[in-house]
Amino acid sequence: MHVRGLRLVPWFVAGAALSSCVSGPVRTVRSNIEQVESGPIKSFNQSNLIDLAAQDHIGPDLEYRFADTATFQTQRIDSGPGTNHDEVSLHRPALELALTQGPLLWSQTYRMQQDRTLVDAGIDNELVRKDILQRLDWTPEGLPQVSAWFNVRTLEDEFFVDQRVLESRLAISQQVGAFGYSYNLRDERVEDLVRNADSTRLEHILRGTYDERHLDERLSTTLSVFLTERDFSLEVPLGTAPSVQVFATQGLADIDLTPQVSTLPSNAALVDGNPNASAGIDIGGIAGGGQLFWNMGIELPPGGAVDVLELQTLAAVPQNLASQFAFSVWASDDNTFWTLVQGSAAFVYDPALLHFRISIPRVSNRYVKLVNTASPAAAPQVLVTELEAFQLGAGATSATTRTDDSLESATGNFSYRVSDTVRVGYDAFVQSADTRSAGTAIRDELRLDNGLWAAWTPSAKFEGNLRLAEQRIEDDIQRDERTQSVLSVLTWRPLRTLDVDLSYNASDRDINGLDNNHIEATQLLATAQLLRTLRSELLFERNVTEDQANLRRIGRWIASLGLIAQLTSQVELTLRARNDDADTSGAGASQIPDPSEQRYGCAVLYRPTERLIVEIELNWLDNFAGAGLDQRFNIDWIPFEGGSIDLQFDYDRTQNRSINDATTDRWRAAARWTLDPRTFLELQYFANLPDNAPRTEVLQLAFNFSS
Repeated sequence: MHVRGLRLVPWFVAGAALSSCVSGPVRTVRSNIEQVESGPIKSFNQSNLIDLAAQDHIGPDLEYRFADTATFQTQRIDSGPGTNHDEVSLHRPALELALTQGPLLWSQTYRMQQDRTLVDAGIDNELVRKDILQRLDWTPEGLPQVSAWFNVRTLEDEFFVDQRVLESRLAISQQVGAFGYSYNLRDERVEDLVRNADSTRLEHILRGTYDERHLDERLSTTLSVFLTERDFSLEVPLGTAPSVQVFATQGLADIDLTPQVSTLPSNAALVDGNPNASAGIDIGGIAGGGQLFWNMGIELPPGGAVDVLELQTLAAVPQNLASQFAFSVWASDDNTFWTLVQGSAAFVYDPALLHFRISIPRVSNRYVKLVNTASPAAAPQVLVTELEAFQLGAGATSATTRTDDSLESATGNFSYRVSDTVRVGYDAFVQSADTRSAGTAIRDELRLDNGLWAAWTPSAKFEGNLRLAEQRIEDDIQRDERTQSVLSVLTWRPLRTLDVDLSYNASDRDINGLDNNHIEATQLLATAQLLRTLRSELLFERNVTEDQANLRRIGRWIASLGLIAQLTSQVELTLRARNDDADTSGAGASQIPDPSEQRYGCAVLYRPTERLIVEIELNWLDNFAGAGLDQRFNIDWIPFEGGSIDLQFDYDRTQNRSINDATTDRWRAAARWTLDPRTFLELQYFANLPDNAPRTEVLQLAFNFSS
């Protein structure tokens, strides 16, 4: 690949000069060029960044802080028939004045964000965001801690966005002994001149906690109360159908190449309502460290229906790159078997509100998930913060639509040590949730989760745990749901080198008084250190699922064996075998793939030095998608470390014969020349080379100086 970097020369010269003579406000100077070849499409990217920061006292208690970030990116895309030239520039200055008087801190901040996108085949658009923030913090010792701030924000571009936002907040918190409380008030008013719509949001959040030990710490009591009230009013032109948010019960996320059969673990950060915190998901390009096939899902409340999904990002994605993403949408009733809703869902990306808005056919299943199936290789890191769901309204009968949402919850945990070997406890969670939109009640939910538990430890070799739990959801508008469960675990350690765990888990789920789902599972797990250099794992499991809602029964026998051997101080060998024998019956059994699977694996780890690691992994799979040998080879090599030249080489080969009969090679090589501790020149090469899809190669050359 031929890389053109003449425009970088002035930046290198300037950076070298800065590295030797600048000690002022310059924090970072970075220049980067990148060439990408993906199938028949070739692109050349160049970006330059200057990051400035300075702070100083202009009086005994008065301080100023200044920061400014400016970037410029240009991209040329050659798709064969023609060539497009796109440009993106970003400018983010900020100035803050802070006055400190004992426990009192006052600050005033001015921030501006100016993004401009010039698309050769489209439009020239500039987005400008301005914030003027006044903040007051009072933090006296032993008294309530108070924070109050008021923010005026404007958002405007040349075509799509013209908003005025007034936001005020008040926060009070205090901890007195075992008691603690916090109160937050948020008032937001938005004037949308493009849609001719005005909205107001008023939110109250109150938390209270109590944590105490009694009776010589034999009795432990923890109580907490959470109250929130949200009033949202939207005034729109007559006849407009506003959307109503569907608040998810929990978030789910994992990387899975077989989205039709996958059980996703919980990811609370995906639905915590905080758009400023990453959920640990990066859907950006390969050069930015992103990954494809993130399965991002939510569990809907009983009776919830969804027409729109919004995927929130931590930072704006340039418009010329955002359009190259692709998503598929799936729905499920059990978080195991998924049905495709849309293979390539239509979406738009809003750089002002920082989200992908994906329209889908209405989904009323218990679970819905989004899978990123494509992203531009040159895309930077794209961190996901939230996944939100909305239901489209049927049409407004008046010019004003109001949505009121209230949530009250309380938790309690009690534990008592009966003796040195027996402990018992009780925990409960109570929640009331009500939502009204346009005068119509759409949610009236009362939830109770509670459980009794006991722990028995008669000796160091034996331990038993038992938990009986019940969950009730009563909603006169949507549906009633009841789940009862029992979980017992026995742990036996007859030898210092042998652990045996026996567990039993059963649950019954009823909806509207009808037996909907029954699950029963028994598992035996044994781990043993057979020799000083050899350990083993043995598992037997029998589980049965009676799914009355989908008219099917699934029974599974699972057996697995693993051996881990330390052959030498440098070589470790792992052997694994797993047999999952499933039988399905009932009228609905034909609607799901056979979950039976056989898996045999072998892995070798070779570490001759701390700077060289070689991994070889072979897996034979036989499942619903086919049978074949998956191979993975990986080499990590750092020949030099701590010197002026650092080299790194990574190679990974995946041969997936069982899923789609594909082999993919991935290469990464990096070389860094350190001029001084703050200045370096770096060359990186990435390659993603599948045998049945377009290959992608990325070459990056970067110069960085940081003060």
